Amino acid sequence: MKATLFALVALAVGVAAGIGLTQREFAHEAVPVDVTPVNIGKGARPPGTIGPKVTIVNGERYDFGTMDRNAHGKHAFIVRNDGDAPLTLATGKPSCLVCVKVFSVAKELLQPGEKTEVNIEWDVKTSDADFEQSGPLETNDPTRKSVHLSIRGKVLDTVRLERPDVHFHDLLQTDSASGSVNIYAFRDADLKVEKHEFSNPALEPYFSISLAPLSDDDLAREPSAKGGLKVQVEVKPGLPYGDFNESINITTNHSPDPLTLRIIGNIASDIFLMGQNVVRDKLLVGLGAIPQKEGKKHTIFLIVKGPHRDDTKVNIESFEPTSEFSARLGEPIRDSAKTIRYPIVIEIPPGATPVARMEGTYANIHVTTTHPDVKDLNIKVRYIVKE
Repeated sequence: MKATLFALVALAVGVAAGIGLTQREFAHEAVPVDVTPVNIGKGARPPGTIGPKVTIVNGERYDFGTMDRNAHGKHAFIVRNDGDAPLTLATGKPSCLVCVKVFSVAKELLQPGEKTEVNIEWDVKTSDADFEQSGPLETNDPTRKSVHLSIRGKVLDTVRLERPDVHFHDLLQTDSASGSVNIYAFRDADLKVEKHEFSNPALEPYFSISLAPLSDDDLAREPSAKGGLKVQVEVKPGLPYGDFNESINITTNHSPDPLTLRIIGNIASDIFLMGQNVVRDKLLVGLGAIPQKEGKKHTIFLIVKGPHRDDTKVNIESFEPTSEFSARLGEPIRDSAKTIRYPIVIEIPPGATPVARMEGTYANIHVTTTHPDVKDLNIKVRYIVKE
């Protein structure tokens, strides 16, 4: 038993001595370690670097507040490279090539810490009350390949027409008529018209223009206006038959740019055509496609008005073709104190020969009258007879 105990103690002492000798022998030797190399890829940044970094120092959106309509504005966005590698810059296509006149970068390559400007210039060309345009700044910043730079603000009219036109329709040559439009001033209540000019001087004798201060009610219709004028337009008798579209350029003491007011309307003949499928200004009736088995009966109206309406007699002198087509004048209808309607009944009978009465081969109705100015009317009728 004692011998066994002695042997175990001796073994423990021997092991401890061996460990101590080994540590002392290899204390200054490096132990080999397996290392697996990592491929970071072409163009990748080594760990711990930033690379190019774009910063817009003064903000990516510029609010100019208010500008006059059609005014010109400028702004410089300040760009800085907050990275540790070169930053490349290029401007893209702005949102409006008409409004944005300049969109360019002053320096296209920035070293770390360097700054430059992106310059933008614009014209406030819009009919809206708000203005906003933008453009992209392209970079090699891997986190921001494109930076959206924008400008915005409110558009202020120095002076503005209430609406761009005054309309007069279906006037007789003997008629006079008047209409009006308001001019509003937004910066100064003292509004004056310095001159007005007609685009077509030949029509000027048939119009007159007068000005008056706006009433309180008229001014209240535009709460932001500080003052204004009412432009009264009068049409005088004698304008030739047909349409007119006259423009007047009005220059005020508030702006060198004139306001353009259009006067639109027509002088109607004392005798004209009305009804379904009537092209009034061409004296044309379109009946469309007519099934051969059914035929078609269609009524249009010749309107007579003016001072000679009661004395004017109307007659269908002739119609063509005379076969498988007819036109008949009905009794006059006096359902208005100012006009008389003469029905004209057009008929293509059932069983008519298939035909296309189109341009160049229209059917025709020749109407004569005793009116002193309108003696003849030739009414064209367009249709197709199909089997």
